Amino acid sequence: MKDRLFAVTLALIIFSMIIILPVSAADPPVTSASSEKVIIYATNFTTNPLWQTNNPTRYYWDPQKGMYHYLIQPGTGGYTFSPVDYNDESFTVEYDFYPIRTDKELSFQFGMSSSEMDITRGTNVFSKFSDKKNGKLMWLQVITQNNNLAEVSSYHDSYGGPTTKFEDNETYHVIIRYNKELMNADIKVSYKENKTMVWGYYVNFAQELHTLNRLTITSIGLYGDTESAAEGYIDNVELSTMREVIPPPTTITVTTTPPTTVTTPTSKPPTTTPTPTKASGTTVPFILALGIAGVGIFLMDRK
Repeated sequence: MKDRLFAVTLALIIFSMIIILPVSAADPPVTSASSEKVIIYATNFTTNPLWQTNNPTRYYWDPQKGMYHYLIQPGTGGYTFSPVDYNDESFTVEYDFYPIRTDKELSFQFGMSSSEMDITRGTNVFSKFSDKKNGKLMWLQVITQNNNLAEVSSYHDSYGGPTTKFEDNETYHVIIRYNKELMNADIKVSYKENKTMVWGYYVNFAQELHTLNRLTITSIGLYGDTESAAEGYIDNVELSTMREVIPPPTTITVTTTPPTTVTTPTSKPPTTTPTPTKASGTTVPFILALGIAGVGIFLMDRK
Protein backbone atom coordinates (compact mmCIF):
# COMPACT_ATOMS: atom_id res chain seq x y z
CA MET A 1 0.00 0.00 0.00
CA LYS A 2 2.83 2.36 0.88
CA ASP A 3 4.57 1.60 -2.39
CA ARG A 4 1.42 2.42 -4.33
CA LEU A 5 1.02 5.69 -2.47
CA PHE A 6 4.63 6.57 -3.27
CA ALA A 7 4.10 5.92 -6.99
CA VAL A 8 0.95 8.06 -7.12
CA THR A 9 2.69 10.91 -5.25
CA LEU A 10 5.64 10.80 -7.66
CA ALA A 11 3.31 11.03 -10.64
CA LEU A 12 1.51 14.03 -9.19
CA ILE A 13 4.83 15.84 -8.57
CA ILE A 14 5.88 15.31 -12.19
CA PHE A 15 2.46 16.53 -13.34
CA SER A 16 2.81 19.73 -11.25
CA MET A 17 6.28 20.48 -12.66
CA ILE A 18 5.03 20.15 -16.23
CA ILE A 19 2.21 22.60 -15.51
CA ILE A 20 4.29 25.19 -13.58
CA LEU A 21 7.37 25.46 -15.80
CA PRO A 22 5.59 26.99 -18.86
CA VAL A 23 3.94 29.58 -16.59
CA SER A 24 7.30 30.69 -15.16
CA ALA A 25 8.71 31.18 -18.66
CA ALA A 26 5.95 33.68 -19.44
CA ASP A 27 7.17 36.27 -16.88
CA PRO A 28 7.54 39.78 -18.46
CA PRO A 29 11.10 40.96 -19.29
CA VAL A 30 12.82 43.22 -16.77
CA THR A 31 13.36 46.79 -18.02
CA SER A 32 16.22 48.99 -16.81
CA ALA A 33 16.51 52.77 -16.57
CA SER A 34 19.05 54.83 -18.55
CA SER A 35 20.06 58.49 -18.67
CA GLU A 36 19.97 61.03 -21.45
CA LYS A 37 21.39 64.53 -21.83
CA VAL A 38 18.81 67.31 -21.70
CA ILE A 39 19.85 70.77 -22.88
CA ILE A 40 18.34 73.51 -20.73
CA TYR A 41 19.90 76.46 -22.57
CA ALA A 42 22.28 76.85 -25.52
CA THR A 43 23.52 79.65 -27.77
CA ASN A 44 26.34 79.94 -30.31
CA PHE A 45 25.84 83.73 -30.67
CA THR A 46 25.10 83.61 -34.38
CA THR A 47 22.05 85.67 -33.41
CA ASN A 48 21.57 88.14 -30.57
CA PRO A 49 21.05 86.15 -27.35
CA LEU A 50 19.38 89.16 -25.70
CA TRP A 51 21.31 88.79 -22.46
CA GLN A 52 20.44 91.38 -19.82
CA THR A 53 23.16 93.81 -18.73
CA ASN A 54 23.52 97.01 -16.72
CA ASN A 55 26.39 98.22 -18.93
CA PRO A 56 25.87 97.53 -22.67
CA THR A 57 29.14 99.28 -23.63
CA ARG A 58 31.16 96.65 -21.74
CA TYR A 59 28.95 93.55 -22.17
CA TYR A 60 27.43 93.01 -25.61
CA TRP A 61 26.86 90.62 -28.50
CA ASP A 62 29.39 91.13 -31.32
CA PRO A 63 27.61 90.18 -34.58
CA GLN A 64 30.81 90.42 -36.66
CA LYS A 65 32.67 87.90 -34.51
CA GLY A 66 29.57 85.87 -33.61
CA MET A 67 30.63 85.90 -29.94
CA TYR A 68 29.82 87.74 -26.71
CA HIS A 69 32.16 90.50 -25.50
CA TYR A 70 33.03 91.30 -21.89
CA LEU A 71 35.05 94.10 -20.30
CA ILE A 72 35.43 93.75 -16.54
CA GLN A 73 36.69 96.68 -14.48
CA PRO A 74 36.84 96.94 -10.67
CA GLY A 75 34.29 99.04 -8.81
CA THR A 76 31.85 99.23 -11.74
CA GLY A 77 29.45 96.52 -10.51
CA GLY A 78 28.91 95.47 -14.10
CA TYR A 79 27.19 92.25 -15.10
CA THR A 80 25.40 90.41 -17.87
CA PHE A 81 23.19 87.35 -17.53
CA SER A 82 20.65 85.06 -19.09
CA PRO A 83 17.86 83.64 -16.88
CA VAL A 84 17.47 79.87 -17.19
CA ASP A 85 14.70 77.40 -16.40
CA TYR A 86 16.56 75.41 -13.76
CA ASN A 87 15.23 73.51 -10.72
CA ASP A 88 18.19 72.75 -8.42
CA GLU A 89 19.26 69.58 -10.23
CA SER A 90 22.76 68.47 -11.24
CA PHE A 91 24.06 70.45 -14.23
CA THR A 92 26.91 70.95 -16.69
CA VAL A 93 27.98 74.33 -18.12
CA GLU A 94 30.22 74.38 -21.19
CA TYR A 95 31.63 77.36 -23.06
CA ASP A 96 34.54 78.57 -25.18
CA PHE A 97 36.79 81.24 -23.63
CA TYR A 98 38.89 83.80 -25.53
CA PRO A 99 40.80 86.11 -23.12
CA ILE A 100 42.39 89.14 -24.79
CA ARG A 101 43.59 91.06 -21.75
CA THR A 102 43.82 90.06 -18.09
CA ASP A 103 45.53 92.75 -15.99
CA LYS A 104 47.13 92.22 -12.59
CA GLU A 105 44.67 91.59 -9.74
CA LEU A 106 41.82 91.22 -12.23
CA SER A 107 39.68 88.16 -12.90
CA PHE A 108 37.00 86.93 -15.29
CA GLN A 109 34.23 84.79 -13.79
CA PHE A 110 31.41 82.97 -15.55
CA GLY A 111 28.97 80.27 -14.48
CA MET A 112 25.71 79.82 -12.60
CA SER A 113 24.61 82.25 -9.90
CA SER A 114 21.67 83.52 -7.90
CA SER A 115 20.06 86.90 -8.53
CA GLU A 116 22.72 88.66 -6.38
CA MET A 117 25.45 87.86 -8.98
CA ASP A 118 28.11 88.67 -6.34
CA ILE A 119 31.52 86.98 -6.58
CA THR A 120 31.92 87.24 -2.77
CA ARG A 121 28.53 85.84 -1.66
CA GLY A 122 26.33 82.87 -2.46
CA THR A 123 24.96 81.28 -4.32
CA ASN A 124 27.31 80.74 -7.25
CA VAL A 125 29.34 78.13 -9.16
CA PHE A 126 31.98 80.06 -11.14
CA SER A 127 34.94 79.30 -13.33
CA LYS A 128 37.53 82.04 -12.80
CA PHE A 129 40.58 83.19 -14.75
CA SER A 130 42.66 85.67 -12.76
CA ASP A 131 46.09 87.27 -12.71
CA LYS A 132 47.18 87.59 -9.09
CA LYS A 133 50.43 87.11 -7.14
CA ASN A 134 51.00 83.58 -8.44
CA GLY A 135 50.33 84.45 -12.06
CA LYS A 136 47.47 83.72 -14.43
CA LEU A 137 45.64 80.90 -12.71
CA MET A 138 42.43 78.98 -13.41
CA TRP A 139 39.93 78.58 -10.57
CA LEU A 140 36.76 76.78 -9.59
CA GLN A 141 34.72 78.68 -6.98
CA VAL A 142 31.54 77.57 -5.21
CA ILE A 143 29.73 79.69 -2.60
CA THR A 144 26.69 78.08 -1.02
CA GLN A 145 23.49 79.84 0.05
CA ASN A 146 24.96 79.88 3.58
CA ASN A 147 28.03 81.75 2.22
CA ASN A 148 30.38 78.80 2.72
CA LEU A 149 33.26 79.08 0.25
CA ALA A 150 34.87 76.10 -1.52
CA GLU A 151 37.50 76.90 -4.14
CA VAL A 152 40.57 75.48 -5.83
CA SER A 153 43.10 76.94 -8.28
CA SER A 154 45.68 75.57 -10.72
CA TYR A 155 48.47 76.63 -8.33
CA HIS A 156 50.48 73.72 -6.86
CA ASP A 157 49.77 74.58 -3.21
CA SER A 158 46.02 74.65 -3.93
CA TYR A 159 45.47 71.21 -5.48
CA GLY A 160 48.78 69.34 -5.18
CA GLY A 161 49.65 69.06 -8.86
CA PRO A 162 51.95 71.15 -11.04
CA THR A 163 51.20 74.87 -11.30
CA THR A 164 49.38 75.46 -14.61
CA LYS A 165 48.66 78.89 -16.10
CA PHE A 166 46.47 80.23 -18.87
CA GLU A 167 47.54 82.73 -21.51
CA ASP A 168 45.81 85.68 -23.11
CA ASN A 169 45.03 85.37 -26.84
CA GLU A 170 44.60 81.62 -26.49
CA THR A 171 41.35 79.70 -26.97
CA TYR A 172 40.00 77.36 -24.30
CA HIS A 173 37.01 75.08 -23.79
CA VAL A 174 35.68 75.07 -20.22
CA ILE A 175 33.40 72.50 -18.56
CA ILE A 176 31.89 73.06 -15.09
CA ARG A 177 29.81 70.33 -13.45
CA TYR A 178 27.70 70.30 -10.30
CA ASN A 179 26.66 66.92 -8.84
CA LYS A 180 23.68 67.26 -6.54
CA GLU A 181 23.90 63.71 -5.13
CA LEU A 182 27.62 63.87 -4.31
CA MET A 183 27.41 67.57 -3.32
CA ASN A 184 30.54 68.52 -5.22
CA ALA A 185 31.61 70.36 -8.37
CA ASP A 186 34.49 70.00 -10.81
CA ILE A 187 36.09 71.90 -13.67
CA LYS A 188 37.97 70.88 -16.79
CA VAL A 189 39.86 73.33 -19.02
CA SER A 190 41.26 72.22 -22.37
CA TYR A 191 42.62 73.85 -25.51
CA LYS A 192 39.79 74.33 -27.97
CA GLU A 193 41.79 73.57 -31.12
CA ASN A 194 43.33 70.21 -30.19
CA LYS A 195 41.20 69.36 -27.10
CA THR A 196 44.36 68.77 -25.02
CA MET A 197 43.70 68.89 -21.27
CA VAL A 198 45.13 71.99 -19.56
CA TRP A 199 43.89 71.61 -15.98
CA GLY A 200 41.03 70.23 -13.94
CA TYR A 201 40.05 69.52 -10.34
CA TYR A 202 37.07 69.43 -7.94
CA VAL A 203 35.69 70.79 -4.65
CA ASN A 204 33.34 69.35 -2.02
CA PHE A 205 30.86 71.46 -0.06
CA ALA A 206 28.62 68.95 1.78
CA GLN A 207 25.27 70.54 0.96
CA GLU A 208 22.92 70.95 -1.97
CA LEU A 209 22.88 74.25 -3.85
CA HIS A 210 19.73 76.32 -4.18
CA THR A 211 18.60 79.66 -5.73
CA LEU A 212 20.79 79.27 -8.82
CA ASN A 213 18.75 80.76 -11.65
CA ARG A 214 21.00 82.38 -14.28
CA LEU A 215 24.15 82.15 -16.38
CA THR A 216 26.29 85.12 -15.35
CA ILE A 217 29.39 87.17 -16.12
CA THR A 218 29.84 89.61 -13.25
CA SER A 219 32.17 92.08 -11.55
CA ILE A 220 29.94 92.71 -8.51
CA GLY A 221 32.17 92.45 -5.45
CA LEU A 222 35.36 93.08 -7.45
CA TYR A 223 37.42 96.07 -6.30
CA GLY A 224 40.86 97.46 -7.11
CA ASP A 225 42.56 99.69 -9.66
CA THR A 226 39.83 101.15 -11.83
CA GLU A 227 42.27 101.55 -14.74
CA SER A 228 42.92 97.81 -14.98
CA ALA A 229 40.64 95.47 -16.91
CA ALA A 230 39.89 91.93 -18.02
CA GLU A 231 38.59 91.75 -21.58
CA GLY A 232 37.72 89.03 -24.07
CA TYR A 233 34.94 86.90 -25.56
CA ILE A 234 32.93 83.78 -24.82
CA ASP A 235 31.16 81.51 -27.31
CA ASN A 236 29.13 78.28 -27.61
CA VAL A 237 27.47 78.40 -24.20
CA GLU A 238 25.46 75.36 -23.12
CA LEU A 239 23.69 74.42 -19.89
CA SER A 240 22.51 70.80 -19.62
CA THR A 241 21.51 68.09 -17.18
CA MET A 242 21.13 64.30 -17.18
CA ARG A 243 17.66 62.85 -16.63
CA GLU A 244 16.57 59.26 -16.07
CA VAL A 245 14.65 57.56 -18.85
CA ILE A 246 12.66 54.37 -18.13
CA PRO A 247 11.75 52.47 -21.32
CA PRO A 248 8.18 51.12 -21.59
CA PRO A 249 7.70 47.41 -20.88
CA THR A 250 7.84 45.07 -23.87
CA THR A 251 4.36 44.01 -25.04
CA ILE A 252 3.87 40.67 -26.82
CA THR A 253 0.79 40.50 -29.06
CA VAL A 254 -0.70 37.06 -29.71
CA THR A 255 -2.90 36.70 -32.82
CA THR A 256 -5.51 33.93 -32.84
CA THR A 257 -7.26 32.54 -35.94
CA PRO A 258 -11.06 32.46 -35.65
CA PRO A 259 -12.74 29.03 -36.23
CA THR A 260 -14.05 28.25 -39.74
CA THR A 261 -17.81 27.57 -40.09
CA VAL A 262 -18.92 25.10 -42.78
CA THR A 263 -22.52 25.43 -44.07
CA THR A 264 -24.22 22.27 -45.41
CA PRO A 265 -27.30 22.39 -47.69
CA THR A 266 -30.54 21.76 -45.75
CA SER A 267 -32.05 19.51 -48.45
CA LYS A 268 -29.90 16.58 -47.42
CA PRO A 269 -29.05 15.68 -43.89
CA PRO A 270 -25.35 16.27 -43.29
CA THR A 271 -23.14 13.26 -42.87
CA THR A 272 -20.94 13.63 -39.86
CA THR A 273 -17.69 11.79 -39.41
CA PRO A 274 -16.32 11.51 -35.90
CA THR A 275 -13.19 13.59 -35.51
CA PRO A 276 -10.38 12.32 -33.32
CA THR A 277 -10.08 14.39 -30.19
CA LYS A 278 -6.63 15.83 -29.40
CA ALA A 279 -5.76 16.09 -25.72
CA SER A 280 -5.44 19.64 -24.40
CA GLY A 281 -2.25 21.06 -22.86
CA THR A 282 -3.38 20.08 -19.37
CA THR A 283 -4.78 16.64 -20.31
CA VAL A 284 -1.54 15.28 -21.79
CA PRO A 285 0.54 15.79 -18.63
CA PHE A 286 -2.31 14.34 -16.56
CA ILE A 287 -2.49 11.19 -18.72
CA LEU A 288 1.30 10.95 -18.62
CA ALA A 289 1.22 11.19 -14.85
CA LEU A 290 -1.44 8.48 -14.59
CA GLY A 291 0.60 6.27 -16.89
CA ILE A 292 3.68 6.68 -14.72
CA ALA A 293 1.61 5.92 -11.64
CA GLY A 294 0.18 2.80 -13.29
CA VAL A 295 3.62 1.53 -14.24
CA GLY A 296 4.81 2.14 -10.69
CA ILE A 297 1.84 0.22 -9.23
CA PHE A 298 2.33 -2.64 -11.65
CA LEU A 299 5.98 -2.98 -10.73
CA MET A 300 5.14 -2.91 -7.04
CA ASP A 301 2.55 -5.69 -7.53
CA ARG A 302 5.13 -7.85 -9.28
CA LYS A 303 7.31 -7.69 -6.21
